[in-house]
Amino acid sequence: MTRRRIIPSICAAVVAALVLLFAIRVEPAFAVAWAALVGVLWLCAGVVIPQDPRADAPDIPAEPERRGTAIARMAWSLNTRTGEAGELITRRVRGILRHRLQREGLDIDDQADRERIETRIGPGLWSRLTGQGTNRQDIERALDAIDRLSPSKEKE
Repeated sequence: MTRRRIIPSICAAVVAALVLLFAIRVEPAFAVAWAALVGVLWLCAGVVIPQDPRADAPDIPAEPERRGTAIARMAWSLNTRTGEAGELITRRVRGILRHRLQREGLDIDDQADRERIETRIGPGLWSRLTGQGTNRQDIERALDAIDRLSPSKEKE
């Protein structure tokens, strides 16, 4: 706020108060209140609203694979402060791991396969993924296990 904006608004408030008090003859409390309102409105009328910086930005069309991908949504599921993994990413990693184990003929729900599964993915990893408090390290261990179960063609 500069003096150039404040002084005219004060003058407008004083003029409004004098007109209300002497020309219209309202009570002084109402005259002061309406005068303050006129001053504030005069001040707000002088405020310059900046132009939206995005108005002249080029429109870049996004491909379908770039719009709201599952990876971006899962990244928000990781709490960087506490290291805890949210349900979205945990459920997704659990599903992929279950699918990769099924490819090898191992059923996570079958108790007979539990020992072989533990040796393939790591001890206690599945229970960490299905229980509370799954953290980022558990997700990283699971992703490493997924890579070991079905390596990509680039690594072969």
